[in-house]
Amino acid sequence: MFQGLYEKRGLQMLNQLSDEYLPTEILHRKEQIDEISECFDIFNQGKYGSQSLAILGVTGSGKSTIIRKIEEEKKNAIYINCAETKTAFKTLKAICGAKVKTHSDMLSKIIEFLKENPKIIILDEADKVTDLIILMNDLNVVYRKLMIPVILVTLKRDIVETLPSDVRKTFFFQKVNLPSYNAFELKDILISRLKIADIEVPELDEGKIAYIAAIAAQQGSARVLINITLRCLQRANFSEEYIGVVYDQITKEDWLDFVNGINHTEKVFLLFLLDNCDWEKEISSEYIQNNITFPHGKKLSGGRISQLLNSFEKYSLISSRHNNQGRAGGRKRMVKFCTKENYQDLSKELGY
Repeated sequence: MFQGLYEKRGLQMLNQLSDEYLPTEILHRKEQIDEISECFDIFNQGKYGSQSLAILGVTGSGKSTIIRKIEEEKKNAIYINCAETKTAFKTLKAICGAKVKTHSDMLSKIIEFLKENPKIIILDEADKVTDLIILMNDLNVVYRKLMIPVILVTLKRDIVETLPSDVRKTFFFQKVNLPSYNAFELKDILISRLKIADIEVPELDEGKIAYIAAIAAQQGSARVLINITLRCLQRANFSEEYIGVVYDQITKEDWLDFVNGINHTEKVFLLFLLDNCDWEKEISSEYIQNNITFPHGKKLSGGRISQLLNSFEKYSLISSRHNNQGRAGGRKRMVKFCTKENYQDLSKELGY
């Protein structure tokens, strides 16, 4: 069945089920789209005070789709995927395309370019810039001269807090949070995308669509939703067992990508977990806070530890539960790795 569909529409159909496809309508994100669009509209009107934004959400929550769609419609921004540029210098070069060798010359060229061609700067996957602080200090200089807003798009919910104080005070980033999709929203999204792609397969009935949506809702991700569907179509296999296998494969791919991109603090944190718990033995967040060590005596606050645990739990690396130990012991968050396989794979990946 899928082979016949592919022969009929080929790459067009695959594109409509890809991560890069921009649908005409983005479902269940009206509030966030309106908020982001306002930034572009104010800038288009030539008014000062267009807000810099930090668009935050888990993988598959619609961050890149929304910002690319708005940028395509408003046509007053420079979109940069930082997963491709990776460094501050290459990211700056992507703004104006200047062929210069020194950092100071590049900054001068950018100011000159944006003065003649004022545009909002969009940094998608901003956390992938290895020297992000250097980049943001440079854009801080640009903003002070030209009032050019910057939009950060990232899954790192604490990215603004990691920036220098001067940068935070200059840009005063307004956070736009994209919640994870629930199963009902994911079902709507999948039905819409299948309709756009003109796919009708008897095996992919409403029940199977609802099941795929429920599985993808474990991560709240439209990307997981679409990838599961595409792989099932390619194999012409819509059994619950196969859907589960595909979900596990995608989850593992996601967290491996995530681990490969983590910063020093996150790596030290994971190594501490590997050293102190496993898939059976639990430790408390309180134990982590009291015992984890960093260079120069650095300590993590309870809030920061909670952020890290939430982040790793989203990728199904770890699981946690709250244990109420009464008045004497209080309520503790207990942590362990989700599976033996996760523990072993992570140990290998981090060279533990």
